[in-house]
Amino acid sequence: MDVLVVGAGTMGHSLAQVFATAGHQVRLTDQDPECLERALRFIRANLQTLREAGIDPGEDAVVLGRIRTSTSIEEAAADVALAIEAVFEDATVKREVFTLLDRHCPPHAILASNTSYLNIFEIVATSRPDKVIIAHWYAPPHIIPLVDVVKGPGTSRDTVHRVVGWLREMGKHPVVLKKFIPGFIVNRIQRAIGREVLSLLARGVFDPEEIDEAVRWSLGIRLPVLGVVRRIDYAGVDLARNVLRNPSIHLADTDDDARNLLEEMIAEGRLGVKSGRGFFDYCGRAPEELMKERDLELLKWLRVMDGGENDPG
Repeated sequence: MDVLVVGAGTMGHSLAQVFATAGHQVRLTDQDPECLERALRFIRANLQTLREAGIDPGEDAVVLGRIRTSTSIEEAAADVALAIEAVFEDATVKREVFTLLDRHCPPHAILASNTSYLNIFEIVATSRPDKVIIAHWYAPPHIIPLVDVVKGPGTSRDTVHRVVGWLREMGKHPVVLKKFIPGFIVNRIQRAIGREVLSLLARGVFDPEEIDEAVRWSLGIRLPVLGVVRRIDYAGVDLARNVLRNPSIHLADTDDDARNLLEEMIAEGRLGVKSGRGFFDYCGRAPEELMKERDLELLKWLRVMDGGENDPG
C-alpha cells in the first residue's frame, strides 16, 4: 500500500517509520526541506533504539528505502491509498491541507487526520466525506500502540473497517469512538490530571520530584493492570460515591494556576526537554539522548505488558 504522510515533525516522522517498517511505501512531505532531513535522521536513530531494545525493525536501507520525501503534496499524492495529515493543530492549516489532498489524491484514497481535538468533520470540505476519518496516534507512534479512530457523520463503515484493519496488521490497538468529542478519551483524562498537577505545583504544595514519585509507585503500577474504570469496581462503587461526597478534597476547577505557571516558565525559557530545562534540569543532555532513554524504558514496559507479542517493528 502507498501511504502519504503530511508533516515531518514529531509525529510525522514516526508515522512514516511505522508504515515503512510494516512494508508499505511511504511519501513523507513537508514544506521545510531541513525538517525532512531531520526526520530521516530521527528515523535512523529510532531504528537503532529498537535494536538496542532487542527488536528487529529491519535494515535501515530497507526501511528508509520505502520512504520518499518531498516538499510537494501535489507530487506525492498520486496513487496513494491512505493520506494522513500530521500538521499543526490549526483549523486553517488543516483545511488547506485537506483541500490539497482531496484535489490530488486518487478518488479511492482515504483522508485521515491526526488531530487530537479539532472537529475535522466540521472544518474541512471534500468531495469524499465517506472517506474522511480521524486516526489519532500517541507519541511516539512507533512505540505506543493506541490509535483513536473517529468517524464523522458521513464516514462509511468500509472506511472505518479498512483503517482498523491496517492498524491491527501493524500491531496497533485501535479504539473506535462512537462519535467525535474533543480530546477523545486519553487526552481528556490527561487534561484533568494535568490541571490538578500544575495547580499543586503552582501553589507550591509539592515538588515535581514528589509528584512523579508518588504517581509512578501507585497509579503507574495499578493502571496497566486495572485501567481506570475497572479500578472503581475493585474499590467499590459505593466507595467511589463516598469519595465524590467528601467535602475536604477541593480540586482545581479552573486552569488559571496552571496557565500562570506555564507562562512564567516559558518567559524564562524553561520549555522542557527541547531547551534542556523545564520542571527538571536535564544538565545539558541532548534531546535525542533523552528521547532514546525514554523510548528504551517504554519498550521495556510494553514488552512486559503484552508478553512480547506485539513488538514494534
